[in-house]
Amino acid sequence: MFKYTRLAAAAFAGLSLSASAAPKWEEMDYGRFLTASFDNTKGENTLKGKGCTTNKGIAIQLGAKEGGALFDTDLCRWSGGWTGGYITYKGVIFDGAHGPNASPAKTAAVLFETNPGPTWSKGGSFADPRALPKGDGAAKVPFGPLPKDWVKFKGTFVSGDNVLVAYTVGTASLLEMPALEKVNDVTVLTRTTNVLADGAGAQNILWAGSGEVASPEKNVVVIKDGEYRTVIVGIGLPAGVEVTGGKSEALLDVGGFKSGGAFKVAYAKGSAADEAKLIAAAKGVAKASDLRPLTKGGAQRWKESVSTKLTAGAAGENDPYVVDTIEVPFKNPYNAWMRIGAFDFLKDGRIVAGTWSGDVWIVSGVNKDFSGEAKWQRVATGLFQALGVKVVDEKIYVHGREGITRLHDLNGDGEIDFYENFNNDIQTTPGFHEFAFDLQTDRKGNFYFAKGGPVNPGGRGFQPYSDHAGTILKLSPDGQKLEVFATGVRAPNGISVGPGDVVTTGDNEGSWVPKCYVHVVKQGSSVTVADLSHMENKPTDYSRHICYMPKDVDNSGGGQAWVGKNWGLAEGTLLHLSYGTCSLYGVLRETVDGMEQGGVYKFPLKFESGTMRARFSPTDGQLYISGLKGWQSSAAKDGSLQRVRYTGKPATFPAKLNVKPNGVEITFTGEIDPASASDAGGYSVRQWNYKWSADYGSGEYKLDGSKGMESVEVKSVKVGADKKSVFLELGQVVPVNQMEIKFDIKSASGSPIPNRIINTINIVPKS
Repeated sequence: MFKYTRLAAAAFAGLSLSASAAPKWEEMDYGRFLTASFDNTKGENTLKGKGCTTNKGIAIQLGAKEGGALFDTDLCRWSGGWTGGYITYKGVIFDGAHGPNASPAKTAAVLFETNPGPTWSKGGSFADPRALPKGDGAAKVPFGPLPKDWVKFKGTFVSGDNVLVAYTVGTASLLEMPALEKVNDVTVLTRTTNVLADGAGAQNILWAGSGEVASPEKNVVVIKDGEYRTVIVGIGLPAGVEVTGGKSEALLDVGGFKSGGAFKVAYAKGSAADEAKLIAAAKGVAKASDLRPLTKGGAQRWKESVSTKLTAGAAGENDPYVVDTIEVPFKNPYNAWMRIGAFDFLKDGRIVAGTWSGDVWIVSGVNKDFSGEAKWQRVATGLFQALGVKVVDEKIYVHGREGITRLHDLNGDGEIDFYENFNNDIQTTPGFHEFAFDLQTDRKGNFYFAKGGPVNPGGRGFQPYSDHAGTILKLSPDGQKLEVFATGVRAPNGISVGPGDVVTTGDNEGSWVPKCYVHVVKQGSSVTVADLSHMENKPTDYSRHICYMPKDVDNSGGGQAWVGKNWGLAEGTLLHLSYGTCSLYGVLRETVDGMEQGGVYKFPLKFESGTMRARFSPTDGQLYISGLKGWQSSAAKDGSLQRVRYTGKPATFPAKLNVKPNGVEITFTGEIDPASASDAGGYSVRQWNYKWSADYGSGEYKLDGSKGMESVEVKSVKVGADKKSVFLELGQVVPVNQMEIKFDIKSASGSPIPNRIINTINIVPKS
């Protein structure tokens, strides 16, 4: 039986560790807070019971990792607070674990916890109004935020070592900040609250659990749990606000919120013999302060930038494309794990790069010639897997598993002080594989992004899911309206929105995904995964793709991009990235009777990491590609940021693939050599099908259903009069999941021609 150890986890994550070396995920400085899914204090995932403690949690570091407080952004509840350490870095982005999530440090002494449900009352009730997800495999717990008129998370402020959360309760607007204070050798965890706008009264659960709850005096609650005592004290409570005890909980009873109010709740824990000392210490904390000055921006935390080399690739005499490299600062002052998950450009050409570990960096100094050095400046931290980045009107939007965050530099020092909750309506489960992918916009400014399904450890099937699992989502430009655009995707690591607002996606082989594919997404459709169709009756067939791709072409899909002007290929050409094989592909599309089909060919280029995101620069017009190594990839490096530069040399690449009743026609971007192109012996064609099922992937099957592939006779070859096309007359042309066309053709210019097309035939035209 495989034993899961720190070294084994490191091996899974692609690291090399000695027995004494600290792993990267523990060395990294994540900033003063970290957003993630958190298991309960015992490090257990409780999805089968009441649910994960906090699906979207902000763990705020208190002191020098002396404690922590966990805020639930869906419910605007304080999930828990503790001393004796910060957090345990467990999970797929840390040690690679498939299943567990982060939790309070193993050494933590928990001062309070609350149950995973509403902790602010509405109309005197704590009943959860959220509907359960629909479907046979849906979870039996609700997900997503509470209604906006109940509570609403507004965002996170950072000022020095202070982290504040802003949210509303009804019409009341609150600012809260947790902290540790030392009083008479007792460590007290405090929660300072400022009321910024009036609102109706409500109750707030401060603690919930087992133990005898007593209230020996006003605004003091003592929880007796065997030999331990937890005390909760209200400090400076205004009129109408009181700390009270119930049967199995402690409450903050607010008769009505009044603007300008400032108060504290203090927690202390110790032995029964020290009860009086604990109460005295909690009472002895400092008065509640005005938090508003901390919302104006604080001192810069990430003062040191990092310079790295710009290396222009060497092009051969006839190479139309070459790869230039921006060196990634794997060694940096913050021990940040530099796995580049997504990026976009500011108007002046600076690059905004997000990392899988939750950072945002701005890269400057990148020039047309790739001479000199690039400067990397860390500007934001603590996000929940920053795998989507989009710049709109020079504002940075980041898509992670917590939702979409809009970043603000409040004092102009180049660092983010306010992490605004632009939209967090997305439903997130604690499933390790439920990645949040990409961020794109259409011509009207609507945002599009994808959400993976919570795949079971091992890959086959799915854990209990939410209504948003395995979907592509659309969000209005103002962040107010979220809707499901399409369903039925498994792990769509990248999408695109192209000319005419065409939406595309790829996917990762697995249940209901026989092999990776490229797909044009129709609104309201279910793409391929029956279990994640979110339909009353599961589909009995899948939506047809542009093409499937065998594993050696793409074993784990990345995103797509559309060619701009002056890049050697026709403007509007679709490109596809393979994260798994670290490759770039051109996509050949045709429409027959309203249905898309086509194929891909590979650019003869090499990349340093798993290619995931691609965008054309607004300043030099070249294609930039970012990537990372985290799972199922042949990547050499943890992360990469590279440029595919068009050299100006002729690019003789496939431009069109058209299926005919008796063969296929391939059109190229430039002239081909008729002698080599007309030799029928220089071609070979194979075809095969896949099985669409709940199994993990599929083998290859002949048209009669037996295992294997079959050859297709090339009966004749005809070169077009313009010397830019070739027609292959085939012995058989039928709908087939996978066709492979290999050829040995020379170009008239001497430039290299990709010699393999992988395609799918969905419909054979009648003429």
